[in-house]
Amino acid sequence: MTLGDTSVLDRLNGAERDVLVLLAQGHTAKSIASLRSVTVAAVNERLRSARRKTGVGSSRELARLVGAQDNRHDLIGLADTRLGPETPSRPDAPSLGRAFLTRRWRLIVITATLLATGLLAYQAATPPAPQLQTPRSNSLVEEILAATSSPPDIAALHAEASAHSNDETWSSATEQLLKSRHEALPDFGMDVETLNITCATTLCEVVGKARSDLAGEKLDRLMAAIQGLDRSEPRLPLKALVHHFNATNGSRPNAVFVSYWHRED
Repeated sequence: MTLGDTSVLDRLNGAERDVLVLLAQGHTAKSIASLRSVTVAAVNERLRSARRKTGVGSSRELARLVGAQDNRHDLIGLADTRLGPETPSRPDAPSLGRAFLTRRWRLIVITATLLATGLLAYQAATPPAPQLQTPRSNSLVEEILAATSSPPDIAALHAEASAHSNDETWSSATEQLLKSRHEALPDFGMDVETLNITCATTLCEVVGKARSDLAGEKLDRLMAAIQGLDRSEPRLPLKALVHHFNATNGSRPNAVFVSYWHRED
């Protein structure tokens, strides 16, 4: 598909087009998830769905085409206002001057967005000075980090696993494999209320939250089963790097866990 042939872009739904527009503006899957209050896995799934519908192999390329289409539509609308023949307007249609101002304002917004994208690219190329930052998302990983006094390097692993995958076929298949192996554990469906799995190019993150009333021997069995997955048969084509368990804060704390698996092939 070329920029001149954008009819397949009409197949995209609003959610897919939204993440592609944000991607074209310089956002990552992680920052889009934070902005839209969804998981990184949900963002990646929308990108995969958009690629399947359009046949474009790269999310970045597809985002560029969507952004270019939006910009071209705005510029065409502005040109029509300035140069198009005068036609009778409907009684309830806005005045020509008002429509011109609206389109001109949209062009100003587009220009400002392009400038902001350039600034983000410059900032990404210039390493910032090290500084402490307060996590902004409310994901289970941040809950685990907040409740742990001396955690393993989960923050670095989380950042790597949240990066855009250069091998979407492997990432999607491995996410499904890890999901099926976890759900096959005894009583896993009854004991765990949330399970999120995200795979980048070589690293997978598995994050889960148990029921608030799960404790004692049942919780011990769940933890042992999760830790034993790397020794179960058939063997996973992955190496377990860390299994970390903790509890959320609150009057009814939940047991939470995060596991990281490295690709081996």
